[in-house]
Amino acid sequence: MSVILFLVLRATHVLLAALWIGAGMFFTLFLGPAIGDAGPAGGPVMAALGRRGSLTYMAAVPGTTVLTGIYLYWRFTGGFDPAVMGTHAGLAFGIGGVFGLAGLIIGGSVIGRCSRAMLALGEKMPTLPPAERGAAAQEMAMLKSRIDGGGKAVAVLTTIAIVLMALGHYI
Repeated sequence: MSVILFLVLRATHVLLAALWIGAGMFFTLFLGPAIGDAGPAGGPVMAALGRRGSLTYMAAVPGTTVLTGIYLYWRFTGGFDPAVMGTHAGLAFGIGGVFGLAGLIIGGSVIGRCSRAMLALGEKMPTLPPAERGAAAQEMAMLKSRIDGGGKAVAVLTTIAIVLMALGHYI
């Protein structure tokens, strides 16, 4: 593969990682709590985010980050050569990659799944009979709690990944 293509993929990987961690931190630290503080008024904001493609964004950006990272690690290690993987840099990039992959898995399986369920429930909420709204509100609270916990876990995992990646060539 040409050097130009390698550099484009590396720059893409770094840019996508920045977009992933930036959006994740913003959602986890600011937007999610603000929507929770807004109570029922937060529902339309969540619905608008869903319509604007936030779930697609938060799946595509981390997924592409991990895929480009796997390619970069394969290239760095000469095709996953154990001798290179065992170096300090190989270990830093490899362990960082595992943390990033774990963040992707938790993001998709916990945050993504619960967000889709929460959006679907939010759309049904206005048409539910009054007797069912209490149970739906409890389910929404449970889903939000899972999203919050997943967001914090992904924030920690991606922070560790990005620090290891930043230091990989220097340790």
